[in-house]
Amino acid sequence: MGGLLSNPYKINEPCCISLSGGRTSAFMLYKILEVNGGMPNDCITMFANTGREMPETLDFVRDIGDHWGVPIVWLELEHLINIGDKENPRFKRIPKVVTYETAARNGEPFKVLFDAFGAIPNRVARTCTVNLKLRTMVEYARAQGFKSPWLQAVGLRADEPRRAAKLHHVINEGQETYCPLYVDGVTASDVGAFWERQNFDLQLPNNNGVTDWGNCDLCFLKGMRKRLSIIRERPDLADWWIESEKYKAQQFCRNEPSYEQMKIIATTQGQLFEYDDETIPCFCGD
Repeated sequence: MGGLLSNPYKINEPCCISLSGGRTSAFMLYKILEVNGGMPNDCITMFANTGREMPETLDFVRDIGDHWGVPIVWLELEHLINIGDKENPRFKRIPKVVTYETAARNGEPFKVLFDAFGAIPNRVARTCTVNLKLRTMVEYARAQGFKSPWLQAVGLRADEPRRAAKLHHVINEGQETYCPLYVDGVTASDVGAFWERQNFDLQLPNNNGVTDWGNCDLCFLKGMRKRLSIIRERPDLADWWIESEKYKAQQFCRNEPSYEQMKIIATTQGQLFEYDDETIPCFCGD
């Protein structure tokens, strides 16, 4: 980790900390708490739940709050209302605060999204990331009195330079994205070494700094081979994605097998390695 004249984790202005539910953003939160002697003034930590996170992710977010004594605001998209018209829609997003016990576990926020847009998201129209994560947190922050542009701390590392450089200090949706781990030179190995020293951890496999099972369990942005591998271990996880594609008679990945076809492939075909395994990054983090 790089040594800087000014500490990148010192927060002196209103700030929202985005906790994705992964190890990297949790490490960022720890460093902010450590340097500031607890949660800084005018600062909140938010976790936006889509209802398709693995149970281990929800357990991890709960454990972070319990072990570090930090309040975490659990958010979900409750309503997505068109305040424009059919030809020129303008959506108002209404978030709700939930808890570990009441958090959605069967993709309910996605259903709100499907019905409002009349379509499921895909790799071109990533309406899920924008509405279930980013704008849900933005609307909550505004409701709490945050004035634009407030600081939004996100867990992008120095070994993700293209993503971090593209977002660092960029103002969008009323917030200025800030990447303290990127500034500090933190890499996946630093994050891994940190969690090896802790008395709790995310109970999902760490694949060279990447948690394949993290974020939405079978997110369509994950590489095909990763999704097939997950389905092979947990065929039941495919069922919600299959039902969602049938609900709108659409596919999440239009030029790939449907999730129903993927479940058949994963459970009947032994060799999965001929499929491309490129994963497309999104805002959700690891």
